Amino acid sequence: MAISQYQKDGKTYWRVYVDVRSRTDRTIRVQKRINDIESEKAAINEEKRLVRQLASELTKLEAKGMRWNNVIDRWERDQELYPGRYAATTVLDYAAILRNWTTPWLERPAAELNRGDAHELLTRLKSEGKKHSFVCHLKTVIHLVFTWGIEQRLINGVLDSPVRGVELKPERGEKVPEILTLEEIRTLLKKAKEQEHPWYPIWLSAVYTGCRSGELLEIKKSDIEMVSQEDAIKQDLLEFSKRRYGFLRIRRNWSSRLRTIGPTKAGYWRTVPISSDFYWFLIRDRLIEQLGQDDYILPHFSDWKSGYQAGILRGFCESNRLPSIRFHTLRACFATQLISAGIPATVVMKIAGWREMKTMQRYVRMAGIDEAGATEILNFIPTDDAVMEQVARLVDYRGKK
Repeated sequence: MAISQYQKDGKTYWRVYVDVRSRTDRTIRVQKRINDIESEKAAINEEKRLVRQLASELTKLEAKGMRWNNVIDRWERDQELYPGRYAATTVLDYAAILRNWTTPWLERPAAELNRGDAHELLTRLKSEGKKHSFVCHLKTVIHLVFTWGIEQRLINGVLDSPVRGVELKPERGEKVPEILTLEEIRTLLKKAKEQEHPWYPIWLSAVYTGCRSGELLEIKKSDIEMVSQEDAIKQDLLEFSKRRYGFLRIRRNWSSRLRTIGPTKAGYWRTVPISSDFYWFLIRDRLIEQLGQDDYILPHFSDWKSGYQAGILRGFCESNRLPSIRFHTLRACFATQLISAGIPATVVMKIAGWREMKTMQRYVRMAGIDEAGATEILNFIPTDDAVMEQVARLVDYRGKK
């Protein structure tokens, strides 16, 4: 609080400034300034009035809880203090998407936000050309952080997030996701090997393990357990379901954004079975026996560590007249090929490190496994025998006439 004197047009005036901050939550603050008061006594009276007015406003704000931007800040800080559920990059992305796309809400008390605000925001974004998938993702993140704020008693007087119940109509003509067929996967690897492309071992490892880019980059020899070559030859004689060549332990992930090594995106380590093709690739092509226990099994290109793996793969695909795909699509190829071959979705989910079945269902849909064989019961086209029988009947009919 302050009263100051100043000169204007040769006349003396007083200015009053009052700033009141909550004692229970330092982020809640109200302030106001009044200029051009003609006497000191009037300024003192005005100051007392403002103190009463702002104290009343502060009480109301305290009852409503934090502003939306402060809730976002607290959620982000909480994830950093108690990591586990979300990767560090995911936390950064979620906080950024909220600050960038809920800008009109940031300075408002979160408790004031309602379904009308949410509908207006999401509808406006769709009208501005934002993809349906992006708007749905934003809705999910808002609900997640807002619900956390209610549970932490940072948002008072409401029971649910403002986006609950807001329906978003899906777009017509859904875009087919990026994916390669089995023949296209084989062509990609064949051309990369023929051209001695330096990224060939990386792309091959991606489609044989289903690892994310950062996970693949961090695999060391110490993460691999394999049978001896003598046992591997014996395994080749067994049925597919009985073959065991070893496995990879996926324990770490490189973040090109943070330039740090951390846990996997799901937050836990997992094992990936080694197939026969990948086993002999590791033995023959990667010369794994010559590696030390702490050596990486794949080359560490600077472009890879910097996060440019998608552009390099797209460039190769386009130059070889293959469908243009990003690096993460190789992980989708791994999942859809396994599911198409009859491997249960729950097993693929465990191997590849997906946490939620909802994510896995997208790959089940891409593989078309649920629909496979459903139309075999249809029998509309007449067989040759049926046609000949009809001809015989017609000839017999005419003969009788």
